Amino acid sequence: MKLFAYFLPQFHPTPENNQWWGNGFTEWTNVTKASPFFPGHQQPKLPADLGFYDLRIPEVMEEQAKIAMAHGVDGFVFYHYWFGDGKVMLEKPIQQFLKNHKVDIQFCMCWANESWKGTWHGAGNRLLIEQKYLGKEDYLVHFQYLLPFFEDKRSLKIEGKPVFQVYAPESIPDLDLFLATFNEQALLNGLPGIFWIAVKSSPKWNAKHSKFDGMVNPNLSQINKYLTKSISGFFLRYGLNNPIIRRVFRLPKTIFFHSVRACLEDFKENYSIDFFPLAIPNWDNTPRTKNLGTVYLQTNPKAFGEHLKACLKQARKNQSDRKIVFIKSWNEWAEGNFLEPDQKFGKSFLEVIKSQKS
Repeated sequence: MKLFAYFLPQFHPTPENNQWWGNGFTEWTNVTKASPFFPGHQQPKLPADLGFYDLRIPEVMEEQAKIAMAHGVDGFVFYHYWFGDGKVMLEKPIQQFLKNHKVDIQFCMCWANESWKGTWHGAGNRLLIEQKYLGKEDYLVHFQYLLPFFEDKRSLKIEGKPVFQVYAPESIPDLDLFLATFNEQALLNGLPGIFWIAVKSSPKWNAKHSKFDGMVNPNLSQINKYLTKSISGFFLRYGLNNPIIRRVFRLPKTIFFHSVRACLEDFKENYSIDFFPLAIPNWDNTPRTKNLGTVYLQTNPKAFGEHLKACLKQARKNQSDRKIVFIKSWNEWAEGNFLEPDQKFGKSFLEVIKSQKS
């Protein structure tokens, strides 16, 4: 059984972020400015053991990997940004990881193939970088960029193939060409192929005919169906989450964690392709999106432990090298979505993982 946590490399300044948001902007900028929107709303959420780290410092990721592995997290899923024509973003920490074998933790890559908007400052409609799909020549260059990662001994393999996740496969207009190009290049470079995993997909997505090998639980897009399965959830959906009430009182959307669990743990008996459960410890993206954000209520290590237990049970139904649970996320601090030690719970979320794995 393996646990892999999504890893955000947005913790170092970049020329683009300096231009858009001011010099020195990183994920920490919004984290430290956060404030509560309602009684009992805990903000800001601040780091403990690792502090306000800078991922340009190699020792930071070395320490992150040590903490992760000591508590049962087997690997990271690095978000990877390729906008077409060689344009990458937030690549320095991952390139540094590739060269630094002191960070001895497994990994796979997730192409976060979405356009960037001004979400980090609550300006969601402001287009910053457009995600482009430029055809086979660009896919060839993209593959060559990723090849050293696929070949790395720490790369997660299934059936001997390096795992590559695509965040939003439905967004790729020539998806068949993209997949065929990568598969062809993998074989030409001595790899047995690519093991494809889809992350975000709509209910209309035909997984069986997608040519993907697996998918991370996509059910969270259907969360609203699960809100009214309890009295408290019903009250939130049609009471405090009413758009008029939220607008008047400037409130974020709130969801009880038991509704999130009901959604993510509504497993099917059979899936047309390999299914990987998704576990979420917490969520509060108001540091990024202010009152337009969403807050999960009653998140805590105990509740996460129960949730993780259900996800592990589901993953054990998979074949041996597919017994994997993906956790969102290791360090998405401005989305209140992290496993790293914080000033309220310390390492309690990580200790839950350690106890579940032992």
